[in-house]
Amino acid sequence: MPTSHLHPLPVIPKISRFGRALAAVQVLKETLSIIFLGLPLVQELAQEAPLILLSALPGVVLYLLHWQLALGRVGRIFAAVVWGITLLDELWGWLLFRELEAPTHGQVLMLRWSYFLGLGFILLALGELAWRWQRRHAKGQRNVHHKAILAGRQRQ
Repeated sequence: MPTSHLHPLPVIPKISRFGRALAAVQVLKETLSIIFLGLPLVQELAQEAPLILLSALPGVVLYLLHWQLALGRVGRIFAAVVWGITLLDELWGWLLFRELEAPTHGQVLMLRWSYFLGLGFILLALGELAWRWQRRHAKGQRNVHHKAILAGRQRQ
């Protein structure tokens, strides 16, 4: 008969429902950005500078990682890394788009909304992860303090 561990194995905390919802909304935003901003630019840039299209690869990888976040299959540390890289990617994309020679008024408007929403989702997700980490850390500290008080009472 197998014996159990004296100490339970550590549990890797998964992302919350709110975190999964933010990832799902980010996926929706990215899908709409690809359709309305990315595809028209791809047609334009594919003829002029095809190598610039390689700059979209990190965004595609992040798009797939956001699907994983939305499905809730990853832990909070991985989610924090993905959201941090997403923040860098959003800022990098903003800088690349500003280098376009003649974006249309519609493209500029959609881009502003896309980045405004994206940065909002990213900051909310990172804030929620930080809050949960702090709450878990504080709970662990309270438990250590409580255990110390009980041990002190037992010694008396």
